[in-house]
Amino acid sequence: MTRRNFDAEPVCCGVCQRQAVGLGYAPKQGTPVLWLCDEPECIQLGRVVFHMAPSKLTHFERLSLADAGSEGGAYLEKLGKFDLSELSQDEWMNFLTIVLKGYGTKMREHVLSHAAPF
Repeated sequence: MTRRNFDAEPVCCGVCQRQAVGLGYAPKQGTPVLWLCDEPECIQLGRVVFHMAPSKLTHFERLSLADAGSEGGAYLEKLGKFDLSELSQDEWMNFLTIVLKGYGTKMREHVLSHAAPF
């Protein structure tokens, strides 16, 4: 599950997985770049995530996915729909947006918390 976005061009933020912009972190010239989005917390956390142990990063990713999934589940409960095939196009896009944004928010929170990975 651990990923590091060392793309040649900005594609996905190395912290939250949203669209990266022309900002990135590299410890020195000639090393891979961890591209970042324009969220201030992601910019702040670029260096931390770049140097984070893979096991710790994986732990934060799993926590963030579970948290985002819970937010998506709460949205489905609010709609009273639990079969994804029953969602309208707008409901489906809202569900995906909630999960994606929730993941990014939770990743930033977990990395900022500096909690132990267990």
